[in-house]
Amino acid sequence: MPLADFQARMRGAIVAGELGGLAPLLTGGRDPMARFEIHRRHYEASLARALTEKFPAMVWLAGSEFVTQAARDFLRATPPVAPCIAEYGEDFPAFVTSRVQGEPLPWLRWVGALEWQLSHAALAVARESLDMAALQAVAPEQLADCALTLQPGLRYLPAPWPVDELLKLFLSEQAPERFVFEPEDIFLEVRGARGAFSMTRLDAGTFAFRQALARGETIGNAAERALDADASFDAGGGLLQLMSGEFVAAIDDQAQGVLQ
Repeated sequence: MPLADFQARMRGAIVAGELGGLAPLLTGGRDPMARFEIHRRHYEASLARALTEKFPAMVWLAGSEFVTQAARDFLRATPPVAPCIAEYGEDFPAFVTSRVQGEPLPWLRWVGALEWQLSHAALAVARESLDMAALQAVAPEQLADCALTLQPGLRYLPAPWPVDELLKLFLSEQAPERFVFEPEDIFLEVRGARGAFSMTRLDAGTFAFRQALARGETIGNAAERALDADASFDAGGGLLQLMSGEFVAAIDDQAQGVLQ
């Protein structure tokens, strides 16, 4: 049997439980399928555990049994396609929310989305930040065409629910007797490094400006996006805030190259 065919059968058996194509190939012992089943269960249990550990607040809110079963179903439907498990599960919050029966929990996916951003931001390693002298070294007429490299631990998440409040409740390990939770458009900036993180709400203009820069857009384009979101946005002030807050790790000046 060609190796590719054998690998396809093995994958089908482990991921989807399609054992018929693999059974004739297993030999040795009284019950080789029973031994194989041990490995299949270990694969499923270890991945389900890895998923649920990434979203502890979702588990807290929706229940361990429900989220764990959703994790098992998710990995069968969308198994990992890359060797790095840390990158697996970004779509899991939406999958969990889609499985809620009875009273809908539309905010649950946004709790998970925020947890995903927090976990990745906290793993980042901060780079040395630039000071104002680096910005002053750029010719004023070139500034709008420059791109900025922001700190690797920065993430930007717009959400239609104030899920940062739920995360803060979870992290405080305190459940209030009554908690009113209503839809609200928020713009979150997550900043993390070496296991620590913080969450900050931004106004619409500042959020659009920083999110565009984080995507690699030029300062000029980012300013246009910010003005579309808030006509009163001050691009100069927003740039100074980034520099003074040690957000900028490098400036890509088309005339001088990368300053870092």
